Amino acid sequence: MNKLDDFSIPRMEKQTFPNGMDFYFKKTDAEGLLRLDLVLPAGIQYQSRPLLALLTSTMLKEGSRNMTSAQIAERFDYYGAFIFFSSGLESAYVNLFTPKKFFGPTLKLLNELLRYPVFPQKELEISLERNRQQHLIDLQKVQVLATMEINKCLFGPEHPYAKKLQGEDFKSFDASLLAEFHRRHYCAGRSLAFLSGELSREDCKLLEQTLGTEPWGLYGSLAPEEPPVIPLEAQKIVVPKADSLQAALRFSIPLNINKDHEDFKKLRFVDTLLGGYFGSRLMSSLREEKGYTYGISSIINVHKKMSHLDIRCQTDVKYAEAVVQGVYDEIKKLQDQEVSEREMNLVRNYLNGDFARLMDGPFSLSEIYVHSCSLGIDVGFYKEQMEIIQQIEAREVMELAQRYLVPEEFYEVRAGGNIQAEETLIQ
Repeated sequence: MNKLDDFSIPRMEKQTFPNGMDFYFKKTDAEGLLRLDLVLPAGIQYQSRPLLALLTSTMLKEGSRNMTSAQIAERFDYYGAFIFFSSGLESAYVNLFTPKKFFGPTLKLLNELLRYPVFPQKELEISLERNRQQHLIDLQKVQVLATMEINKCLFGPEHPYAKKLQGEDFKSFDASLLAEFHRRHYCAGRSLAFLSGELSREDCKLLEQTLGTEPWGLYGSLAPEEPPVIPLEAQKIVVPKADSLQAALRFSIPLNINKDHEDFKKLRFVDTLLGGYFGSRLMSSLREEKGYTYGISSIINVHKKMSHLDIRCQTDVKYAEAVVQGVYDEIKKLQDQEVSEREMNLVRNYLNGDFARLMDGPFSLSEIYVHSCSLGIDVGFYKEQMEIIQQIEAREVMELAQRYLVPEEFYEVRAGGNIQAEETLIQ
């Protein structure tokens, strides 16, 4: 087993640009290459209607005030650079990978796309139709149906994370909606920039001159309003789908403690033991021993305002009841029986290796910082968590399972099959 002292997360230097953008940077072993990441307050939670955050992000590369989408693509190809725009629940992201020698022109291109997009209507309509077709495909997938219902339980039916797409959401969508969302939420003062690779002080100065000097965006340093999270009461939901041979199962429970709470850090161990790796309790029991599923997993999903433990799997509809019972059986074992020292060490070894993999690659440091800063977590969190994991005892694991994995407080969703049950039915 590797010792914890062998692993550490280097600190990126930090400064704040004149326009309020926070900038993190670190020279790493990526000869001739640079990676620039931007995190902007333009995620799904801020949209006034479904699809708005996604379309705004993906349409940034479809045209600017001086360039068409074809010209944009041709320029990035010419410089051997790659740019990706994406939108998550809380933030929008820009990832630029470029040869160091072309950082100047690729940064100029990025500035053009980020600050002066035009959202051409023709391309918007094509994107809407593409998304509409994908939505129709997704509605046939039981795992998508289960996710939609579990999000409604966790966040409330009116929260942007949980609102179901309707046919009309793909209509009456013009470029002015995207332009207004962009103006309000793509702003310097609430954004973060991360630069890594074979960088120099000149590269950092160039970034400041290009994106960090002039204010841009409406909000500046003011935080946009975030929608309230209003979870439902714990419940069981069945989503019938008569033509499905598979059932998707989701079990979620909110973790009503702050990320700084010591128990929160310890729960990473409990989650891994339960379903967080291939040798976990759930995998060993429901896959290896009983053959009910090809895979079952648990994960702690972390958001800025709340976090929840989530268990998910797919199975033949005839095994759905047995899998549900099997999940709660494994939780009960964790609550009633102390874990053996052999299994405790096995999980520690796995987590040590997982921690080491965080730093695998010249751009991994940027990924860690993007993830942690997006969630308001200091990178020291990971080292603290691993120190706690090295010291956690079997008795504590049992007590944590008793305290936080209360079966009656789980949301449980089952999607697939022609299921008739006394639970709530969602048509």
